[in-house]
Order: sequence, then C-alpha cells, then structure tokens
Amino acid sequence: MLRTRFIIIALLLVPQMVWAQGYFERIGWIEPGNTNSMALQYPQLVEELYRNNGEQLIWFDLQQSSQLEFQLELIDNAGVNPLLSNHLKKMRFYRKSNRWYEYDLLATDSMIAYMSYAQLAKQHGKQWFFEDRIMQSLPPPSEQALQSLYASVQSQQLGALIDSYTPDSESYQSLIKTYLRIASEREEIVPLYIQDTHLKRVGDILERRDALLARLQQVDIDLFGVNSEISYFDNQLELAIKQFQRMHGLKPDGVIGPKTIRWLNESSNDRLKTIAINAERTRIWPKQRNTLIVVNVPSYELTYWYGGEAVFESQVIVGRETRQTPVMTTNLDSIILNPTWNVPWKIMVEDIIPNVQRDPEYLARQNIKIITSWTSSELINPNLVDWQGTNPKAFPYRMRQMSGASNALGLYKFNTPNKRAIFLHDTPSKHLFDKESRAFSSGCVRVKHADRFATLLLENQGLNIEQIELADTESNKAIPLRRRIPVHIIYQTAWAEGGVVQYREDIYRLDH
Repeated sequence: MLRTRFIIIALLLVPQMVWAQGYFERIGWIEPGNTNSMALQYPQLVEELYRNNGEQLIWFDLQQSSQLEFQLELIDNAGVNPLLSNHLKKMRFYRKSNRWYEYDLLATDSMIAYMSYAQLAKQHGKQWFFEDRIMQSLPPPSEQALQSLYASVQSQQLGALIDSYTPDSESYQSLIKTYLRIASEREEIVPLYIQDTHLKRVGDILERRDALLARLQQVDIDLFGVNSEISYFDNQLELAIKQFQRMHGLKPDGVIGPKTIRWLNESSNDRLKTIAINAERTRIWPKQRNTLIVVNVPSYELTYWYGGEAVFESQVIVGRETRQTPVMTTNLDSIILNPTWNVPWKIMVEDIIPNVQRDPEYLARQNIKIITSWTSSELINPNLVDWQGTNPKAFPYRMRQMSGASNALGLYKFNTPNKRAIFLHDTPSKHLFDKESRAFSSGCVRVKHADRFATLLLENQGLNIEQIELADTESNKAIPLRRRIPVHIIYQTAWAEGGVVQYREDIYRLDH
C-alpha cells in the first residue's frame, strides 16, 4: 500500500522534476540523466531560488548546512517523515562524495520542506507524532516564509532562519544538549550491567561495579564521592542509584532490581530516538504558562499553572493501555461537587454487566441504578432483568452511579466538555496513587488531592469556597468557573527539569 502511494506521488511530480532537472543540466550542476535529482519535492521553487541567486551555491557555509542536517537528523530519528529521512541520507552521501552541486540542490529542497513541516506541526503534529507518519510531500510554506528564505539566502543568514523555525524552550534546549552528548559518545563500548542476584542493596558485593558506574555516567548521574576502586555497594553509590531511579520515574529506594537494570541497560540509540521524538513534540505543546492545566500521561502528573507559576502539582491515574487517555486539548468550565456518574456504554458492557452476572448484589453494593435513558428518571428494577440471558451489547437501558463514598468519580468532578467524555475527577481508590505505574483508569484522569485542587481553582477565580462545605449532601452541585481554563493532556516520555533530562516508560508504545 505504501509502495503504491509513493509511486503515485512520484508520477504526479515527474513533469515538474524533469523540467527542473533540465535547467540544472543546462547550467552544468548535474549530469544528464542523473535520476537522483528526481528526489526534489519542490523543483520549481528550488529553480526559482537559484535563478534569483545568480545561479550561485547557497550552502557554502558548512556551519549552516550542518545546522540544517541536525534538524533533519532529529526528524529522522523521531521517525515522522521518511521523505526528509531519505533527503538526509542522500545529502550526507553527496557531502562525503564531494558532490557539492547536488548536495546544494537537495539541501535547498530540504530547507523548504523543513520550513513547511515546522509551520504545519502545530496543526498536524498530533497526527504526525502519535498516529501516521508524513508519507507525502507537504505543501510549500507560506508566501511570507518563502520571502524570508529568499532574504536569508541573499544575506547569507540561513542559520538564523533555521533557528526561527526551531523550538526555543529551555526544556528543548536541554534535550538537545543531552542528545548531542549521547550522540558524541555512542561509539564507545559500554558493557551491559548484569548482577548475579535478583536484587542488590547497600552492603552487597557488586561483581560488575565498573559496568554499573559506566552506565550511570552515560546519563550524567553525579558520581562525585563514589569510590571506583571498591567492589561493594556503599552508601555513596546508593545516592547515585536513587538519583538514577528518580530520573526514570522509579521508586527511589536505592535497591537495584529488574526495572532499574532495564533502564541502566537502555542503549544509546534508543535514548537518542526517545529524545528526538520528544524534542519534536515540543512543537505542539503550549508555550504560555499563564493559566492552564497540563497532564503528562507517561509521568502520571498534573500541573496547574496560574500567573505564570506552577501553583499545584499532583500525581494522577491515567487510562490503561486498552483504554488510553488521549492526547487532547479541552477547557475546564466548572467543578461538580458530589457528582453522579453516567456510566459510559463501553464500561457498562465490558465491565459492569459481566460483574452483575457473576454477583447479583454488585449494583446495590456500588449504588448503581438502572434508568431507561439519560433524559429519563424512570428506574428499572434490576431483579426483573434476566442477567444470565442478557447479551451485554444488546442491553436496552443505561446505568447511573449515585453520588457517595463509593462513586467512581469521588467527591469532585472537574468538568471538561468534549466529544470523548474525558475529564478530571477525584477517586475513592486513593491507594492506587502509591503505585509507580498508574495506568488503571478507563481513560479519564483521576487526581490526587482533588479537594485541594478544587479549593485552589475556586480561590484563584474569586469564587466562594464555602460552597464546597455547604454541598456535603447535595448531589451534582455545579460551580461554574468565571473563566474557562485550558487543559492540555500531553504525552512526553522525555523532558528536562532543571537542565536534567527525565525519562518515563512509553506506556502506550507511541514513541516508535
């Protein structure tokens, strides 16, 4: 299927490419019949650029061409644009072969494609970075962008133009710094760390302590004060292991077990791919941090920003792999106190009805009522339902869990109207926040310390927090916010905090 799509794209572009090829053959830049020039995605724009530039080379400054190649390398390692990956491969071949005219043409074509990619990422990035790769040429960048390219060629300021289309956040810069360091060291042979017992802790002998230290150094763990001459697990090494565990979202207990070993033995190439895709994803996340809520799914964390500061941070529980919490943007418009829960059809069919078939008292114990429809308050007696003979998918009614201590939404629902019915809420299962991995929900986001979160949201909007205290027994008490708050649910498995890159498990396998 993909092969067919490439053939169709190539056939559509052949007339333009051949025409441009003829021009560059006439001025002596490529040999007649050289089919490599057929790789140009924007042949007419490329020809126009060189005509306007007096048929002179554009990429004679190796620093600027290396800067472009690096951006293409990130995109290549992220695996999002096979066409640019192919361009990069050919550019490097031409450079090593000293075929500078062909290199120049392909670099110019790649620059146009990179500008288009950067401009469209905000609009299409969620698809590119989480669903489908870019399998065909992108439309040319805007007219204004092309004018900037013409001007940059004339003033020989292509490096500044590349910078203007590249993320500039501190987190991005830290990711790139780490990427460059790992890339510069990846040819070094670092042995895997292996231990003879399931767990290692302070006081144990370490047969491969040298390999352990080398693996820790790969991710810039501070080994100051760690003695490299001894062969046992000492207190200083324990501090380094805890630092490594925090960096990877593990329980910082200082014990070397299977999860810690797996992260220790992560290859340089895999880390580079993880950093690359997450660096590219920074193009689509919100830049302003005035007032918004960010949920990062792989880190199981929520951050509420107000007035440019992070005023509330909390652990969260997200959707399990079979019911993933989606990457999305919505708005928080109200807080619902003592909410009832309209059970989604999928959960009713796949979870609740099978539970009732096994345990007739399940509905009563969970305080779940059967209703004829969402718009009706008519109740159906569960004792009149033939549960064993019921096909869950053909069940004609709906279910609603009444408010109370056992309600799946807890005591607070943070309402974010959207087609996917994804929202934030409290939970009665607070023991789950003690887990390292917290992908347990059916897609919605459960918030630890939901009471504090609700109070802070109301305070910052100048609303009366006494309404919370007055709503102890009232169901579905809605408190509308005066100003809606953007909620961004993101998926970032690598990011920087204080200049240090943090890594998390790719729980939905969306990185590669």
